[in-house]
This record gives sequence, structure tokens and C-alpha cells, in this order.
Amino acid sequence: MNSRKFFFWFHLIIGCSTAVFIFLMSITGVALTYERQIIQSAQRSDYPVIPSENAIRLPLDDIIEIAKPYQGEKTLSISFANEINAPFVIKAGRKTLAYINPFTGDILSEPASETKLLLAKLRAFHRWLTLDGKFSDTGRWVNGIANVCFLLLTLSGLYLWLPAKFKKRAFKQKLTLSKSHQSSHARDYQWHNTFGFYMAPLLIVITATAMFFSFKWPSETLKSLVSLEQQTQPKAQILSAAEQPLQLSMQALFSKVASTSINWQSISFSIAKQPQHLQKFYVDMGNGGEPQKKSALIINTINANVIELQTFEDNSTYRKVRSYIRFLHTGEVFGVVGQTIAGLASLLACLLVYTGIAMSWRRWQKSRKSVEY
Repeated sequence: MNSRKFFFWFHLIIGCSTAVFIFLMSITGVALTYERQIIQSAQRSDYPVIPSENAIRLPLDDIIEIAKPYQGEKTLSISFANEINAPFVIKAGRKTLAYINPFTGDILSEPASETKLLLAKLRAFHRWLTLDGKFSDTGRWVNGIANVCFLLLTLSGLYLWLPAKFKKRAFKQKLTLSKSHQSSHARDYQWHNTFGFYMAPLLIVITATAMFFSFKWPSETLKSLVSLEQQTQPKAQILSAAEQPLQLSMQALFSKVASTSINWQSISFSIAKQPQHLQKFYVDMGNGGEPQKKSALIINTINANVIELQTFEDNSTYRKVRSYIRFLHTGEVFGVVGQTIAGLASLLACLLVYTGIAMSWRRWQKSRKSVEY
């Protein structure tokens, strides 16, 4: 058996064995293409109504007082978007505790809760094959193995795509789509080869990054290959009793941050249990999925001087690569254009599954007829 025949049967057997799971991951990936924008749009429709034309949001110091009763073992944080009627969000770690009306300080129900729940269940099915939104180790492994197979299919498909003879005409036939086809088999063969070739680079990125979500070994391997060294950060010290009256309001500190990062989209900060001489603000100037547009400002709480600006480039190599991997999978690292391209790749992956199964089915039927005769 020559190498081409080996890769053909390898491609066919692996493809047929994992077709269902690859299709499910791909079609749910299409549905999740604009997940972030869908949630943001649904949230805006649930934001509180602006009470008047000249309405002013409550100062951050008032919001901190509202948040203090939620204080527990984990440090509280407050985040908010750069929209006048966007609620303040109180969190403890990753857990959201409350949404605060920015004008009245009242507790709000969670914006877009039904939309978030629906997309969370869809995301869980995409990652773990569960319908209830809960984590499933078995589903994670099944999808992980299917992802590895999809990557091998893409690589072997590229090899099989190469013409038997490297001639200009042969490459042109492989790279262009015909307007008419002699049969449905010829159509499926051309679609499978042509779309498969153009989508291969994207599918390699999507499947390779997906393995970081399914298995631990890719992250461990990455840690062994790149630097984990993180830039040393200035440590905050507790203010003395004499210094505490000199501490500026959180609203004044925020004004400094907003003037420094004019195009900010969202800001978050932690609430210290005791007054400190430094306050760290996390600033996102992107869509939430662009790690290169995130930074942190460390401000002196007495004079509002910027002590340090930490950009994405100041992170360890591992953290930077890991951040890119997370958002390369969804294409968000390149904004809406990247999301659209990733969604298109997922959609065409569904076409590749269909054409591959259709050709395999016809091949099987043909082999049965030849045996009968």
C-alpha cells in the first residue's frame, strides 16, 4: 500500500467515525459565532431607563457602600461598561453577586438572563455535549478526541489535495469551483477538495486551540516551552490613620483613569478591606475578547498619580500565548471580522462533513453492488 492510499483510507475511516461529533461541534460553533454581541444586545434592552436627559450616574463611592454588605472571604470587585445606563456589577471572584442601578442604587434583576442561559447551555453542548449546561468530563474527552481527529483529517486532507502531477492546470482545477458538474458525486468531490483547502489553515487553528480546552497536557507542554516570569508589581500598603483623611475618593481616581484611557469600553477594580495607598484599575479598550487591548493602571490614592501602566505586553509569555489561544479559537482576537471568519470556517466544516459522508456512502453502495454481481 503506497502512502497516498494509506492516507486516503486513514482520512475516510477517521472521518466517518467522528463525523457526527465534528458536525455537532461545527454547527454549534456557527450558532455561537456572535455570542458576545448577542448577549450585549440583550443586556442593553434590559438596562434601566435613563430618568432624564441630564441624568448622572451615582459616584463610585456610593456603589462601594452598597457593595460592602456582600463582603465575604473572596475580594469584592466592581465592573461597569462605558454606557450611561449600564449597571454596576458586583462580583466575588468570578461569581456575580448583584447588578446595581447606576442612577438609584437599587438592586436589579440580571440583564438578559434568559439569553445568557440559552447560550450557556449551547456553549456547554459545544464543549461537553451536555444539554443542562453542566460540566461533563466524558463529553469533554469525547469532543477532545474528535478535535484531534478533525486536526488529523485536515492535515491528511491537505496531503490528499495535492495533485498527482504538479502542473498548473491540475492546481487550477483544485483551486476553482465549476459552474456545472457531471454528477452529484463530482460536485461533492470538488466542494470537499476546494473548500477544504481554503478552510484548512483556519480549521487547523480552531482545532489546535480547542485542544487546550479539552486536555491539560497542551497547557503543561506550553508552560515547559515558554517563560512564566511575570513582571513584578508594586505592592499596596495600608494607609496610616493620619494618611486616611488624605485619600481621594474612588470617583476622583476613576476620573484619572478615564482621562488616561479615553477609549475605554469597560473598567473593573477590587474593593480593599482596608484603605491602601494604591488602587489598581483593569481597563478593557476592546470588545472583551481582544486581550491585546486590555491593560491595568495602578494609581496613587492620595495624589492620583499613575504609578504604573501595565499593558498586555507586560504579561508573561505563557499568559500572552494562552490569552491568544483562548480568543483565536473564536476569532474574537481580531474583532467582529475574526469572529465572522471563524463562523464561516465552522459553517464550511459542516459542508465538509456532509460531502465527505455523501461520497463515502456512494462508495459503500458501489462496493456492495460489485460484490453482488
